[in-house]
Amino acid sequence: MKKVNKGILDNDMVISAENVQKMGEVIALTCIKTVIVRSGKDLHYLYKGLLRDMNRSKDDYSPFSNAYDLAQEAMLFLCQHMGKRLDEVYVTQTDRKITIKQACFRYTDRYLDKQYTRYTASTVSLNEKIATTLETMPDNEQKNDYTAFDGLISKMKLTAVEYETLSILMAGFTMLQIGKILNVNRSTIWRRQNSIRKKYLQATNAL
Repeated sequence: MKKVNKGILDNDMVISAENVQKMGEVIALTCIKTVIVRSGKDLHYLYKGLLRDMNRSKDDYSPFSNAYDLAQEAMLFLCQHMGKRLDEVYVTQTDRKITIKQACFRYTDRYLDKQYTRYTASTVSLNEKIATTLETMPDNEQKNDYTAFDGLISKMKLTAVEYETLSILMAGFTMLQIGKILNVNRSTIWRRQNSIRKKYLQATNAL
């Protein structure tokens, strides 16, 4: 009997540590492509960036693109349902029953809308701000001057574990990799990341 190759998002696929990263990546890529087609939003830079991230070689240690945040959000959602099939029931806040896969698409789509389509003109992530600043520095000597970044981080008043998490995030590691490095679960990383974002917004609004 011929073996049928299963798709990563087939309804009967079980979410596991081995496939959750690829599931999250494909869901994020699909969400970006859908928004481009549906609304005409110019998100091709996100789409291309995520494609590069997904196809990078194992020995490529360059930072991930900002688009990978979207994939990580999808992964974090799926990690809450480890061991379950994608077509198992998920109950929404309004008591509506949908599948885990549908819920993940909705969750990821909302994140995309919030971060990139609703406030495209005014939303700048910490990674984007740092990357932009680095690109405008004229020479190698100035590129190694992180005084401005240290000043911003100092204003954020991060805890030791938040600073550690931020440093690894900025190095381009995925949520799964960060969990292994810091020996913490995904929920802990998620809480730290949210706290860092709030402190960043507070610090920049105070400038």
